[in-house]
Amino acid sequence: MAMHRSRLKAGKCPTGFLGAFAAFVTLAVIALSIPASALSPDDAKCLSCHQTAGMEKPLANGEQLSLHIAGDKFGASVHGMFGCAACHSDIDLAKHPGDAKPIASKRAFSIGRAQVCTTCHTDQATQWSHSVHAALVRDGNPIAPVCTSCHSPHAVMKGAAQAMETVPCKTCHSDIFGAYATSVHGMLRAAGITQAPLCFNCHGAHDIKVPTAGAGLKDTCFGCHKDAVVKHQIWLPNTQLHFTVISCPACHSPTAHRKVDLMLRNSATKEDAARPIGVPEFQGPADGAAGDKGLDPVTLFNLMQTLNRAGVKNKTSIKGMLDVSSGVEAHKIAAASEAIKNCSTCHQAGAAAFQSVTISVAGSGGVPVHYGITKDVLHSAFSIPSIGGFYAMGATRITLLDVLLVLGLLVGFGIPALHLTIRWLASRPSDKPGSDRPGSEKPGPADQDKKEG
Repeated sequence: MAMHRSRLKAGKCPTGFLGAFAAFVTLAVIALSIPASALSPDDAKCLSCHQTAGMEKPLANGEQLSLHIAGDKFGASVHGMFGCAACHSDIDLAKHPGDAKPIASKRAFSIGRAQVCTTCHTDQATQWSHSVHAALVRDGNPIAPVCTSCHSPHAVMKGAAQAMETVPCKTCHSDIFGAYATSVHGMLRAAGITQAPLCFNCHGAHDIKVPTAGAGLKDTCFGCHKDAVVKHQIWLPNTQLHFTVISCPACHSPTAHRKVDLMLRNSATKEDAARPIGVPEFQGPADGAAGDKGLDPVTLFNLMQTLNRAGVKNKTSIKGMLDVSSGVEAHKIAAASEAIKNCSTCHQAGAAAFQSVTISVAGSGGVPVHYGITKDVLHSAFSIPSIGGFYAMGATRITLLDVLLVLGLLVGFGIPALHLTIRWLASRPSDKPGSDRPGSEKPGPADQDKKEG
């Protein structure tokens, strides 16, 4: 028994009489459990070993790679009709298992085997290559998904990605999926309304994109809510401006913690800018901390001067966006009747949404990377050249501008008023004898002659 287990661990089938008997029994079980149309003799031979529970292969880094295949699931999968050799054409059954092939790690094995998928799924592979997942893989992210991360190759079921119970996204994004499940979208989908969006409706299936990158989340939302602008114009002043600087979840996730995110953008491409190279403020780890830590107004001013120095072709600008604080909160979409409609939520001094500020750049695949910046940047005169386009009446007051406005009003109205006052005073008749007021004119020569005559 000990020898039997050791051979299973090494990825080999037991041999001899016991091995032959075990293979016979396994083949019989397989033949009864899998439809005949889905099982070829060669497939049954493969499963006679690989259906054995606990079959593993030790790897170079000490990990154990499972070689166990559930025959019933494989037979029922979309790949079952093609058989084992369709993906494992490099294996010669006459010599298998043969000499063990060195495998560095589970991760290396997954990335290598994913290349086989491109043989049939060319379009999907091309789409994936342009996705945020592929960008993360190229950057060496150890958990970024490849084909087999989402699609178990021996148990691929048609339509699994379209059901809440089996959608593969929640394997990695469990916290976000939990928030989605309690949202109006998730509850509608769970109730059987398939028009309600699931993960792939907003993010794509294989060409996974970051909805918040570029033009922002609104274009994704408008894909279904095509009449959103018209409906908001009924009650919301400056509707287009609000859609430009406020993300949809900021109002439609009413319990979320909101913040202002200042995004560095390439003015030429209108896309989010990558992390500036050689700028100390962006060299450390990004913690996304907002509040009293991070860049201050003067540092931000100097940073923008450096990025836009003479000779730089693609200038950098800043786009301000009122957003929620996390991806989890962005998926807690409530019913429309619960959305925030009170203008004073933002348009008042000390509004909570403007107490947290971050500055972000585009990371791998466009994923925003957030750095801390003080909330003072929203109220400082040093920020006028960089974030002058992001202004919320009543909330982002710049004291210097208020003072200049008051002075401007005083000068604009004061000087004309002073001028009119002086003219009025100058035109008033004097009460002194000999003044030029009516009835007190000095006698002329003609009057003097009449008096003497």
